[in-house]
Formats: sequence, C-alpha cells, structure tokens
Amino acid sequence: MKKNIFTAILMSSLVALPLACEARTLASGTSGVINTPSAYVRSMGHAAVTYQYTEDYDVIAGNVAVMPGLEIAYSRWSPDKADDFNMYSAKFMILPETVASPAIAVGIEDATDERDRSGYAVISKAGPWGLKIHAGTGTGRFRDGFVGLEKQFKVNSKSLNLGLAAEYDGDDFNYGMFVPVGKLMQAEVGVRDDKFYAGVHGTF
Repeated sequence: MKKNIFTAILMSSLVALPLACEARTLASGTSGVINTPSAYVRSMGHAAVTYQYTEDYDVIAGNVAVMPGLEIAYSRWSPDKADDFNMYSAKFMILPETVASPAIAVGIEDATDERDRSGYAVISKAGPWGLKIHAGTGTGRFRDGFVGLEKQFKVNSKSLNLGLAAEYDGDDFNYGMFVPVGKLMQAEVGVRDDKFYAGVHGTF
C-alpha cells in the first residue's frame, strides 16, 4: 500500500509546472540535507512539502517562512510498529551567507518532545563547482555534531540538474541523490540510518 501511494505521488509530480527546486525538506519538516539541517531557511512567500518512505515508517512533512529568517515546520510520522505522532520544529537564520562568510542558524527539532527534542546551531557555505558544506552541533540527536556535503551537477544545462549529498548525522553516514521531476518537484533516493529511503519534495 505504501509503495502504491509513493508511486502515485511520484508520477503526479511529473506534470508539475517547472520551477527551480530550493533546499529539500527533512523528515522532521525542517529544510536541510538528508537527516541534518542546514543554515538556510525558506524564503518569504515560499513553502515546502515532502512525502518520504522507508521500510520502517513514512512521513508527510512541510515548512513555511513566517517572517524573514524564521522557518517553522511540521511532520506527521506513521511508523509500522507504533502509533502515529506529530513533530513540530523551527529554525532561525542569525546571519545570512555572504561571499566571505557562512550562513549561521539555530533551531529546535521536535519542540514538544514526542520522540527526542533536539536543539542545534549550524553553519552552511556554498563553494565553487556547485559544492555546499554544512556543519553543526547541539543537544539530543545532535549532541555528537554533524557535517554534510552537497554537490550539484548539470547533466543537461536546460532541464536536468543532478544533486548528490553525503552526511554524518552524529550516528550514521547517509547518502542521497536528487533530481528534478517537474518544475515544482524534486525526487530523492538514498540510504539513511542504514536503510533505503525515497521521497518527493515540492517547493511553492
């Protein structure tokens, strides 16, 4: 059933109107890399949604900018062997990125402590050749620190950009591949927490 739902969402995304995709949405609802947040926040007037599937659970999540620099997020988790639960998160960009300095943000994940309330501080910096690096530390699941690297490739300069990412989230090494599947949508597949996952992201 879950596979059928995921397939339907993925196929419907193919007819979406073209638009460059912004940062992906984590299972927590926050914008980030794969399982770790970045220092970037959603732009004012924009919102994002995601559906993600793994063999243990599926998630519907999203985020929206409620004021410049402040992003709030929500996710609904449906584990296979436990009750569904909600997660509320927020992130605030303290300093935007410049040519010489990184973006800096602070945030909280799972503010109501449904599973593991975690606070964090993170920096992000874009470099040459389509590279982005992220690093941070915090409490809860971020207490051992985290680091992520993204690389964008122009497979077809007119229509197709392939993204690759790798990160250490303080517990596991995660890997992902991302590709636009429409003007509003981006598909994602990879390995997170040592298990295969797949998702579809939309930015509006």
